[in-house]
Formats: sequence, C-alpha cells, structure tokens
Amino acid sequence: MLKLKQLCRRALIAVCTFCTCGVLAQNNLSRNITVNIKGKKIADLLTIIGEQGGFYFAYGNNLVATDSVVTVSASNKTVRTLLDDLFNGKVDYKETPGYIILRPAPYRLSVYPDSVGTPDNLYIISGYVVDDNTGKKLANASVYEKSLLISTLTDQNGFFKLKIKHAGALTLTVSKEMYRDTSVNLLSDIAVYSKPRSHYYYSADTAYSKLERGWFGRLFISSKQKIQGINLGGFVSSVPVQTSLTPGLSSQGMMSSQLVNHLSLNIIGGYTAGVNGVELAGVFNIDKGDVKQVQAAGVLNLVGGDVRGVELAGVGNHVYKDVKGFQAAGVYNVVRGKLSGVQMSGVLNRVKDSVSGVQVAGVLNTSKIITGAQMAGILNYTKQNSKGFQIAGIGNITGGEAKGFQMAGLFNKARTMKGVHFSIVNIADTLDGCAIGLISFSKNGYHQLSAYTDETFSTNLSYKSGNKKLYTRLIGGANLTDSVRYFSYGLAIGHDFILNKNMVLSAEASSITLRSGSWKNQHQLNRVSALLNIKAGPKVSFFAGPSFTLYHDLGDTKAPTEQAQITRDKLLPVKFNNNLKGWLGFSAGITLF
Repeated sequence: MLKLKQLCRRALIAVCTFCTCGVLAQNNLSRNITVNIKGKKIADLLTIIGEQGGFYFAYGNNLVATDSVVTVSASNKTVRTLLDDLFNGKVDYKETPGYIILRPAPYRLSVYPDSVGTPDNLYIISGYVVDDNTGKKLANASVYEKSLLISTLTDQNGFFKLKIKHAGALTLTVSKEMYRDTSVNLLSDIAVYSKPRSHYYYSADTAYSKLERGWFGRLFISSKQKIQGINLGGFVSSVPVQTSLTPGLSSQGMMSSQLVNHLSLNIIGGYTAGVNGVELAGVFNIDKGDVKQVQAAGVLNLVGGDVRGVELAGVGNHVYKDVKGFQAAGVYNVVRGKLSGVQMSGVLNRVKDSVSGVQVAGVLNTSKIITGAQMAGILNYTKQNSKGFQIAGIGNITGGEAKGFQMAGLFNKARTMKGVHFSIVNIADTLDGCAIGLISFSKNGYHQLSAYTDETFSTNLSYKSGNKKLYTRLIGGANLTDSVRYFSYGLAIGHDFILNKNMVLSAEASSITLRSGSWKNQHQLNRVSALLNIKAGPKVSFFAGPSFTLYHDLGDTKAPTEQAQITRDKLLPVKFNNNLKGWLGFSAGITLF
C-alpha cells in the first residue's frame, strides 16, 4: 500500500512543476514601542501599544485578565519583548494583516534531531519532540520545513522522520496546540539552535473548523490533516499549481491544507487552504479559506471562507462565509453569509444572511433579507424583509416587510405588504399596497359582508377584502322570482375615494357568470359601477349607485327565453348584435362590519 501511495504521488508530481512563494509576513511584533503608564488596565495597555503600532489585538477574555492593573515603563522596545514581559511567556502571538492575535501557550517544547544524513543533498532527519517541563514525548506535533512546504506528524512516541532533498540550510519548525512554536536551523555543519517563529499568516476566523466538524469534513478530511491544521494554526503559503488524487495524496502531501493555489487539479477530490485562480475536481473540492475566480466540481464544492467569482457543482455548493459572483448547482446551494450576485439550483437555494441579486430554484429559495429577485417552482421564503421581485408556483412568505412585486399560484404572506401582490389569497398583518386576488386578509384591511339588489338579480351577497387602494369582492347572486330561475357568481375589484369620515365613493369593475338550469347555457355580465357609501354606525353602512352592464350570451344552445328575461325592461338598452347587449342599471344595499 505504501509503495502504491509513493507511485501515485510521483505520478502526480510529474503532472506539473511548481515553485513556492514566500509566506505572507507581518512585522508588527518587531516594531519598536515606547510606553510609560502607571496603574493602567492590561486592556488599556494593549490599546496604547496597538495605536502606536497601527494595528489591533485580538484575544479572548478567558486568556487575558483585561481588568488587571499594571505599571509599564519601556523605551524603544519591540512589541514581542513587551508582550513576553507582560505575560511571562505564557502567551503565543500570531500575526494577520492589521492584527496580532494572542493565544494561550503555557507550555514549552524542544526538538532533538536524532540523525542527519546529507548524501547528494538528501537530508534524512529524524528525532523526537519533548515537553520541556515533564520530559514527556509529544504525539501529533507538526514538524515541517516552511520554505519547502514539507511536513509530518510525530507518532505516539513523539518520533518523526523527514526526507528532504535540498542544497543548503534548512529550518524545521515544530508546532502543537497549547505550546509555543520552536524552530531549529540545520546548517551544512549541522549547527542547531532554537528561535521563535516569526513569519505567519493567521486568520482568527473559525469557519474552517466548522467545515472540518461538518458531515462532509468528517467524511473526507482525515484526523491527521485536522491535527495538522490545529498545530500549524494560520500558517499559509501559496504555490502556482497543485494536483491531488484524494486529500492527503497530493503533490503537496500533508501541507496541501496550508497552501493557496493558482491552479488546483483534483482527480477525485482535494483539500487546500484556498484558491486564487482555477480549481477543478472530478468529485469534490474542499477549501479552508477563500476561493477566487473559478471553482468547479462534479459533485460538491465546500468552502470555509468567501467565494469571489464562479462556483459550479453537479450536486451542491456549500460556503461558510460570503459569495460574490455566480453560483450554480444541480441540487442545492448553501451560503452561511451573504450573497451578492446570482444563485441557481435545481432544488434549493439557502442564504443565511442577506441576498443582493437573484435566486432561482426549482423548489425553494430561502434568505434572511432579499433585495433583487427570487423565482421558485414551489416557495420563496424570506425571514425578514424582501424588496424587489418574487415569483413562486405555490407561495411567497416574508417574515417582515414585502416591498415590490409578488406573484404566486396560491398565496402571498407577509407581516407588511407594500407594492403589488398577486395571488389567489394574500395575507398580511398590515396591507399598505395593492393586493390582487380572490381574498386579501389583513388586520388593518376590509372584512365586510354586503347584501344588495340590482336590476338583474333580486338577491346578492358579497364578501369584501383588501384596502381602500384596491379591494376585491366575491359575489354570489340569484333571481328566483321569474319563470326562469338563474344563479350567478363573480369577482369585483375596486378603489375607495374617502370623501369624509362618513362618506366613501367606490369605483368598481366586476365580472359575473350567470347560469340557469343547464350548464351549457352561460351568460356573462361585465359591469362598471359607482357606489356612494354612507355610514350609519361603526359597523353599518348603506350604499347605492348607478352602473353600466355589458351582456354576452355564451350558451352552446340558443336560449331565447332566458336571454329575453335577462335583458327585458332595462334602462337605455343598447344592442350590438343578437348575443351582445348593454344597459344602464343600479345597485343598492347594506354593508356590515
């Protein structure tokens, strides 16, 4: 099995050649600072040091007793020296642009090289890593050469072995959680000494640790790679190209998870620190940090940082921070931060924070806030506010304010509706826009029942919902007094003009279908009305007004008796043809609630 891995690794290395770039470094720890304070809190002292150096400190309160009072007088000392004196060497320091991160490091370790051989510039380095205080040999400590990006972990006995082909001096660095890092320089004459590590790129964000603890991380990332990430902290470098068969079996070996690549080619899958270029995989890509430019996988992309560019996957994309660009997947896209751009999937798009752009899904779109457009085959769900354009086959749900245009096959629901909302049912606590549908429920809107008569039907009942900007009425009526009895149902939409607190003028258009004994005999009444409403009490009003009706006979068989009864004795009748007629009419009735 070992020989097979060696052959695979050699084959991968043969695919491409690469060179390493220097580790990103900061110089804040080497800055000279002058401080003279008396009886100040540690938190204040760190603020003063940061202001002089032009950076910030990041630390946990359980690590630094920020309320402790100290007196410090130092002239032209480095930040590292000041921190060593302040914390008595029990705190380790990491640098990231603009920050120094303080982390607990109460323990010390030493590395003892056991043998070094240099035939043909081949270093065979082995030795032990030991706790300084207890003398215990330490397992799972990371030993690596940071310029060549070659690493290994100590075994259960604290033993390590590295083979490095290199001409010149080497620097081995040993890292382990809760221990201060130690570096050992190996010169041509095998001189050995210890020094603190001084080159770091570190991110205090723990999104990548959540990535590793997730289901996919547990499935694809080995325990050794996780330990390596803990030990090396934020040590990150960059290389032009890397290739992988699987995570850990790559041209970069165990260091692949600490490297940002410009071109990353993963036959099955890979695990890297990030991409600034192009990353392709037959099955999956896993990146601890950011992905920029293009990422594509046959099945899955899993990113612990941000995505800037294009991300494509046959099944799913899962990003733990923000996405700015274009994201498409056959099944799902999940973004735990913000989305700025376009997101498309066959089933689900889920953005935990805000969306500024477009979401298109075969089944479901979800977000906290949407500014832009959402289109889903079944449902769009926004936890807080939506602004823009939403279309869904079944429904749109907004937990806060829905502002813009909504259209759904069955329902729209929001706490506050502004703009235009079109569906069979519209539901809102506050309706401050135009809701178009059969029924529009809102706490501040209309919930009125009316009984009335007109020139065609002796009895009519209707339910009015919506608000004064736009309301709808569901209408049912009957005429049971003539020789031919007929029934009606229909819908009206209208607008109320508020004249004063007791008088309202309603402008209304309605479409009513009339049926008699046979379903084949259909008659259509299209009507416009002007109705004056007068309040007679808090929940009672009377209304009356004129109308103009356009009658159309739609029956499959001629029904002259029915047509004659419907159109007879009308005011100012107008005949366009045998089946299309019009007349002036009236409505009068009472409204409750």
